[in-house]
Amino acid sequence: MQVQKLSVKPAIATPVMVALLLTTLVVASHSQSASARSILPEQSEAASARDAVGDSMSKLQDLDKRIKSQEALIAKEQERLKQYQDEKAQTEQDLETRKAVFEQKSKALDEAWKSRNNY
Repeated sequence: MQVQKLSVKPAIATPVMVALLLTTLVVASHSQSASARSILPEQSEAASARDAVGDSMSKLQDLDKRIKSQEALIAKEQERLKQYQDEKAQTEQDLETRKAVFEQKSKALDEAWKSRNNY
């Protein structure tokens, strides 16, 4: 049995082959990165924007509740103020009436003293 020697000659890379190989690698890497690009940043930004909208809506609802509560309190206090003003007006009117009665009674007392002293 004879052993044959195989001789392998290395292939010489021509500039055209190198350019073709590089072009193939560049195209393959770009197409992979474009199609398999991560959308994580966009997802994160969208989630943050959604949360900001939710926070703003919650704050707006809270402020609406506070405003309605404050308006109800103001209406109640305005009613109380009107009651006090009405009561004050009535008290002033009562005072004037009582002053008039007092003057009449004082005059009657003065006349009673005068008539007593004249006897």
